[in-house]
Order: sequence, then C-alpha cells, then structure tokens
Amino acid sequence: MVLNQSTTNSLDIPASSGMTYHVSTNGLDTNLGTAASPWRSINHATSKDSPIQAGDTIEVESGVYTETITLEKSGNSSLGNITLKADGNVTLRDPNPSQGGFREGVIQSAGQGYWTIDGFRIENTSWAGISLRDANNMIVQNNHTYQTGASGIIVLPDTYYDGGEAEVTSSNIKILNNTIERANWNWKTSADLGTQESLSIWGVDGFEVANNIVKQGKTEGIDAKVGSRNGSIHDNTVTAQAIISGTPQGYNGGPAIYLDGNRATMFNISVYNNTIYNNTADAIAIADEVPQQGDVHDIRVFNNVVYGNGIQGINGGSGIAIQSNVHDVEIEHNTFFDNVQAFNIDGLNWGGKKASDITIRNNIFANSTYRNGFIGDTDNVTISQNLFTNGFSELYQKQGALGNLQDSDNIIGNVEFVNASENDFHLLSSSPAIDAGFKGIGAYADKDKDGIIRPQGRGNDIGAFEYR
Repeated sequence: MVLNQSTTNSLDIPASSGMTYHVSTNGLDTNLGTAASPWRSINHATSKDSPIQAGDTIEVESGVYTETITLEKSGNSSLGNITLKADGNVTLRDPNPSQGGFREGVIQSAGQGYWTIDGFRIENTSWAGISLRDANNMIVQNNHTYQTGASGIIVLPDTYYDGGEAEVTSSNIKILNNTIERANWNWKTSADLGTQESLSIWGVDGFEVANNIVKQGKTEGIDAKVGSRNGSIHDNTVTAQAIISGTPQGYNGGPAIYLDGNRATMFNISVYNNTIYNNTADAIAIADEVPQQGDVHDIRVFNNVVYGNGIQGINGGSGIAIQSNVHDVEIEHNTFFDNVQAFNIDGLNWGGKKASDITIRNNIFANSTYRNGFIGDTDNVTISQNLFTNGFSELYQKQGALGNLQDSDNIIGNVEFVNASENDFHLLSSSPAIDAGFKGIGAYADKDKDGIIRPQGRGNDIGAFEYR
C-alpha cells in the first residue's frame, strides 16, 4: 500500500511579482486598469485581450458585480500564477440565474492553468459558483459560495466523459479555506435531485481539499470521483449535507465525503482530520459505481471525528461505508459516535469484484443507534484493537462470502469522553482507549487530529485524539 500523504502539499508556484491591475464598480473598461483608472468588469480583466500576464494580480474593489467571468489565459511555472483577488467585500452574481447550463460557472475556465482565485462571495448561480474545466495548477481559496444551482466549486473535464484515463483531464488543484453553502439549491433534474455535489473533484491527478466548511447541500458534500488520484481531503468541516435524503427519495442524497471511482481508476488518497457531523445520510463512502472501468485502491482514512449522521429507517447512516471494486483501505484512529451504524462494508453492492484488503484498527465505535457495523462479501478484512460501546446482541453483523476475516483484541466498554454531549471527544484519563491501540500504524498517522505526536504513553490511544 502507498503510505505517503497527498503529493500536492506544494504546487511549486512562485509568488506573484508582476503588475497589479484594478477593477471597480466605478471604473470603465476603456480605462488603463490602474488604481486611479480602474476597469469596470472583471471579465474584461481576465479576457484574452487584456494586458494581464503570468505573475500579475487583478484586485477587485468592494461591490456587487453581476457578470460571468471567463479566465481566457494562463500563468506559468516560471513567472507564477495570475491572481484574481477580492480587495474587500466583493459579491459576484450570475447575470442569468435561471438559464445557465452544465459546466458553467460565474467564474469559469477551460484549458487554463496557474490561477489563484481568492476571496469572493458568489451567490444565486444557475449552475456552479466556480467551474474549472481541464485545469492545471489552480488554487481556489477563501471564497464563499451561497445557493448555487449545482456545485459551489467543481473541477471537471471540459468535453470528454466516456471513462478511462482520458477522463482524467486536470492536475495539481488546491481548494483551500472556502465556505460552500446551500449547493445544488437551484438546479432541477427530472427527479429533483440536483446535479453534482457541493464540492466536486472530477478527473483530477494531484489535489488537496483542505480547511473548507461545507454545509447545507442537497446532495453529496465533498466528492472525489472518476479517476481522481494522488490527493488529500483533510481538515474540512462537513455538515447538513444530503438534505434530500430526509425525504421519501431516501438514499439519493449521498454521503458527506465520497470517493467514487466511477468510470476510471482512483488511488492514493488520504481522508483525514475532518469533522463530519449531522449529515442526513452516510458520512464517508468509498465505492466504484461502474465496475468494468476501474476500481478504487490505496486509501487512508484516519483522525476523522464523525458523529450524528443518518436517519434511521430512511438511509444507512454509516460513519464509513465501503462497497464493491475497492481494495487496500486503511481505516484507523477515527472516532465514530451516534451514527445509525459505525461501519458498513458491503463488498458487492455495485457488482463486479468484492471489496478486499480492508484494515479497521484503533477506531472508536460508540453509541450507534441501529448496529455497530456490517461486513458482507469481502476478502481479507482485519478488525483489531477498536473500542466498541456495545448495546447489541453481536459486536457487528456478518453475512455472505467472507474470506480471511481476522478479528482480534477489540474492546467493549465505555469510552469516557471529556464531554460527548458538547461534542468534545477527547479522552478522560480513565478511558480504556488510552494506550490500547496498535503501535504499528503507518507514519502518515504519527500525529493525532490536534497534531499531538503518537504515542504519548506505552501505546497509541484508540480514536482520533491522543490523551496527554
């Protein structure tokens, strides 16, 4: 198994050192674009005919701008990104909030690279807030999308959707410190389910999705899909997703964080340090919905705090779910509390190959309302040194063809959190989770969710937090 974290911790982009141009609601596009003589439209600044070059910055002064902004040129690796930056409170609105189509965004690009998009509020869009197609070396940070028709932020192919490696069309993308609120709010399909997800990473090689707040989306939350690989999803807060799952349409809302192979192979992805709570359906899911066109493998899920997810009788409400065509997954040092079920490994759910080589170790599975977990039709599963607060007739349910299930050294007892009613899942000094975990976890999990080095005592503590 590949044990390194995301390869995208640095995009090696030099700092912008070029010219700064200005856009203002009081400007004119016939002006020079200086602070004293600003342009009026952002789209004028980003068009192919503007004087903007690699390394330059476009500063947008406070105000409301109703326009579609298309990035028609690129920065480069030698001179740096082109930076599009809000200078104050800048709101962007869709000029046609009920007429846009698939792929479109209020900020959009096709085939461009080396941009930084920083600090905008984007609201009431027909489709996406920010849509980057066939993109490379992009940073999207500090933005707030609100009530978008489809995704708040999406990276996707521009024209090719027939699967395989050809659908992996973007590379080296960072989505950092954004708030994505009420995604999929306006767009309607025939089933009224919305389209895409709150934050979509589609066909991207090399990505980092970090420190975002994703809330109140109608369908899935953060979705890395269709061949996305070599990336990380970390330190995000995801809540109130899959609102549609609370309706008779049931499962259709989807998970809060989803790794979905779907037409192309996905691999080498870390999901860690996220807080995932009060979502209507599943919290984390890993699957390949199209079994003949790739699978999902080499996935690490660790240091996540996952609580209060699912509606019993409406959907599965899994803390983590693994389905078919998935192999080599490590689920370690997570804290699951008050979900409908803590884990659900249904190894043939989508058909194709059984899930295999799944390690579930050093996790807290506490206060599930329906069952601790389920394992079916799966090969080579290790469940060891987890802490269950068991109120059920069996530790977890088993069904179907299970090959080489290894279950050892799990604990049943009270966790003794600092204050679970206030969602403080740190451990009290009397917790049986302290020093009870397996020490041989990969170096990727050598620190806990707070950044504390493991171990602090004789052994690793079970769960997302190390006691000290």
